[in-house]
Amino acid sequence: MGTAQRLTGVGPGTVRLARIAAAVFTVGMAIFAVLPLAEVLGRFPGVRGALAVLLLTGLTAGYLWLGVRAVLGRGGRPDLVVLGAMTAVAVALPFAAGPSWLSLGFMLPYAYAVTLRGRAAWAGFFAALILELVLSAGQNLSWVLFSGLQSMLTAAALAGLTIFATLLSELQRTREELARLAITEERLRFARELHDVLGHNLSVIAMRTELSMRIPADQRPKLNRELTEIHDIARRSLHDVRAVVKGYREMSLEKELSGVRKVLESAGVKCDFAALPVTLSAEVRVALAWAVREAATNLLRHSDATVCLLDVEEEGDRIRVTVSNDGVRPSAPPAADAADAAVGGSGLAGLDERLAQVGGNCDRHLEDGWFTLSLDVPGRPTAAAALTSATGDRK
Repeated sequence: MGTAQRLTGVGPGTVRLARIAAAVFTVGMAIFAVLPLAEVLGRFPGVRGALAVLLLTGLTAGYLWLGVRAVLGRGGRPDLVVLGAMTAVAVALPFAAGPSWLSLGFMLPYAYAVTLRGRAAWAGFFAALILELVLSAGQNLSWVLFSGLQSMLTAAALAGLTIFATLLSELQRTREELARLAITEERLRFARELHDVLGHNLSVIAMRTELSMRIPADQRPKLNRELTEIHDIARRSLHDVRAVVKGYREMSLEKELSGVRKVLESAGVKCDFAALPVTLSAEVRVALAWAVREAATNLLRHSDATVCLLDVEEEGDRIRVTVSNDGVRPSAPPAADAADAAVGGSGLAGLDERLAQVGGNCDRHLEDGWFTLSLDVPGRPTAAAALTSATGDRK
């Protein structure tokens, strides 16, 4: 099993086990303080012995403080103060405890390695080792070299174990955060899908119901046709909602244009739609289908339109599609975003997101009672794929 596969199975239990192992080894290594303490008590009675015991205890206490906090991932500014105090104690210790202090030579390099970050940790680690060698000047060379090598290997092993436990904990936290973000993103997508599906269909149902109420009683066949259309739209809405829940819903640009034209013309809106290029990629066609649906929904909600125009302009590798309508109500907000927000909707915001995912963008403006929605999208599948890939990389 490779390293990547092992990390895939990391969970809270593995993180807890790694932390316990790092803490046990870190605390267990403090037992080496017994050797210099026993030698100091036997060789240096009086004030010097008491000072040596105090310094050895202080060095060990600082080591345990920084080691345990590093394992728990609770670093902070107080740790830098403790690290500075440990350095001062390590400098004074050889003069009070003699060469026996070298058995604790791994503590200061380890403290630098787990307290600092990045290059500072590396620099502190090797600086502490060099300081140990300098303070041991005058002692037996072979003993100094052996102790220095032992200190380096012990400190490196302990620091590696501590850092590994910390990284596993960070990996677990990152995975949990990514899971929360994924859930949030899925909820937003689901809400947008439901809005786009139900917002349009319910607007059509409301419009057709209003028209049906105006049909005279003696025109029962026409009333039956309208009620049949409303029934079909309601059934289609139910099917769409079920498909959204399952995540399998796909939009057809051609069907959407045909449906929108039929709905608008039944509401008395004259439609003039230009043909769209066949070079559009599938992703762009789906995004445009949602855009056309949203434009029709806003037209029915926020205007008394009599004309709806769809124009297409090709500009190199880009396609500009404009959907415009007259009859904007004077009481309507001056911007499309405000109009959408006034009814608590998120359709235009969702439209921005959909177009951005395929490398497109949209613009809307109101002028002389005409509302225009401009959609700029890649015109060729290759360009659309490249822009979609670039957008994914930025994310």
